[in-house]
Amino acid sequence: MSKQLLSTAGLVLAVILFLSFNIVTNGNLKSARVDLTEDNLYTLSAGSMNIIESLNEQLTLRLYFSEQVAQELPSIKSYAQRVQELLEEYQRASNGMIRLIIVNPEPFSDNEQRAKQYGLQGVPIDGDSDPLYFGLAGSNLLDGLESIPFFQPEKEDVLEYDLTKLIYKLSSADRKSVGVMSSLEVNGEEYDPLKGEAPSDDGAKPWAFMAELRQLYNVSVLPKDIKRIPSSIDVLMLVHPKELEDSTLYAIDQYVLRGGKLISFVDPYSESDIPEKDPDNPMAAKLQSRSSNMPALFKAWGFERAAADVVADRKTAIKVDFGARTGNQPIDYVLWQGLPADQLNSEQAITSNLKKIEVATAGYFKVVEGVGTQFTPLFSSSDEAMLVDKRVVQFRNDPRALLTKYAAGTLSYPIAIHVNGDVKSAFPDGVKGDDGKLKQVKGHVAESKRAIDVIAIADVDMLQDRFWVQLQDFYGEQIAFSTSNNIDFLINSIDEMSGTNGLISVRSRSGFSRPFDRVLELQRESEKLYRTKERELQKILKETEQSIARMQVERSGSGEEILNTEQKQEIADLRTMKHKTQQQLRDVQSDLRKDIDTLDTQLKFFNIGLVPFIVALLAIITGWLRVRKRTKGRTQ
Repeated sequence: MSKQLLSTAGLVLAVILFLSFNIVTNGNLKSARVDLTEDNLYTLSAGSMNIIESLNEQLTLRLYFSEQVAQELPSIKSYAQRVQELLEEYQRASNGMIRLIIVNPEPFSDNEQRAKQYGLQGVPIDGDSDPLYFGLAGSNLLDGLESIPFFQPEKEDVLEYDLTKLIYKLSSADRKSVGVMSSLEVNGEEYDPLKGEAPSDDGAKPWAFMAELRQLYNVSVLPKDIKRIPSSIDVLMLVHPKELEDSTLYAIDQYVLRGGKLISFVDPYSESDIPEKDPDNPMAAKLQSRSSNMPALFKAWGFERAAADVVADRKTAIKVDFGARTGNQPIDYVLWQGLPADQLNSEQAITSNLKKIEVATAGYFKVVEGVGTQFTPLFSSSDEAMLVDKRVVQFRNDPRALLTKYAAGTLSYPIAIHVNGDVKSAFPDGVKGDDGKLKQVKGHVAESKRAIDVIAIADVDMLQDRFWVQLQDFYGEQIAFSTSNNIDFLINSIDEMSGTNGLISVRSRSGFSRPFDRVLELQRESEKLYRTKERELQKILKETEQSIARMQVERSGSGEEILNTEQKQEIADLRTMKHKTQQQLRDVQSDLRKDIDTLDTQLKFFNIGLVPFIVALLAIITGWLRVRKRTKGRTQ
């Protein structure tokens, strides 16, 4: 047999083997992959697996996707494949408890009509008369229905959480009960829970966290003057419990001692508690208290919130633009902080996988000796934080001065804590009734029946929308994009306390951008130097302008509005100084980014220029060695 025939047969055999390999792998290993992402974002989490394995009735998931309309939208097509593959993972892991149906809702078809009935959203596409459907409808055997109206590619980092939450809501018939009590209008003005909205556009809107809670729990809003907390409440949540009556504090005390779970948000200075302005007395609003605390209860439980201090931290400061007060430029506002993962307690399930929590004018907690409860910080400031008297914020808040006068400390201050242990009542004899006599409620508890379970957070504003969520209008629908893990912390806390912790590990996998720590450190150092020098130069500039203004209105001894020679020369010198100061100010502003630009250039060189240079150099050396070898061979 000739060599040519063998070569041809080998080539044909290789082609056949290659095609066979592709057919087999495409059919049997279609979804196989190796997940090399840092957080295993493409692998079902343990929480998802636990919820799937606990299913006791079959669920049907219908993925509606308009294939024909999406032909000209490659990014949507790619994301649809990602969603379908992840849903297939759920179906495979469920051992038959999840049935997945892929539906193409063609225009004017029964499928399109059903998609609308399920609440899915048809999005108009430019250049196409037919809408694009890309949503999910889930149902159980008891007529339960949940849906994702439209899959937003921008929310890919929370895709697994959204899918698992939908399955959890369909499978969980027994929802936990959460009672919310607040001195703020977190529930909106005259909120109608049946319609899910306020009756008019003029009233206060519900805070976004309330809508998130209602998706997962039975939420009850309790009055501020409540005399007894219902035992049916699984978790009691206090938001800015401001100046509560003793009878209400007594009710909370008894609820906790009987085994009730409590989450309390208090604040030394709440940005959300905005007092009404009195035109006749402008100072009245500034004098009004914006703090909340429960010192009697906290002390009985073994801790206290420092009444007068706000935690400032330059290391984790959030950039804020205060308009004219900061020259219409964002600066590091040391009273508002974005706490990174290394300042969250990695040993607690509530915070172990969270990435970022934002707080504003937060306080801190400290231990009261002699009570014996276990005091566990959940998240804290950095060890460079300093304390600022809340009166500075209340009466003369100057963001620039706070930054330039900042003096880094050496202590870390606990902002959120988890407290457990046996305690005694803060009201052992009860509270005074209308007749002025001390009275106890029926079944008064003097000591806790079991170890209390209390979470306390020294910041209320972290629940306000602007510190954790961005709401965007999407063809008439409000879409929420989380900007921090604030809501995840809250729901993790409720889940942990109520024993429904299946979603904790999934919720905590929300993705966030990973900042360049070295760049951020350079920004902080440069800005500190820049702001200090800027204040000095602006002070000189202001004094120079005032001197020029005084000189221009000064008159000679005869009363004429004419300047003498010395005065003119002095004004000319002052103007020269003014121009030099302005130039120095521009130079300082220019220097703000010099170190960052240098680092950027170095990174570009190493990432873009250095590798090709090394490859080219190796190619030249390899070529030279080959030529040298051939030349040496010829000479021999």
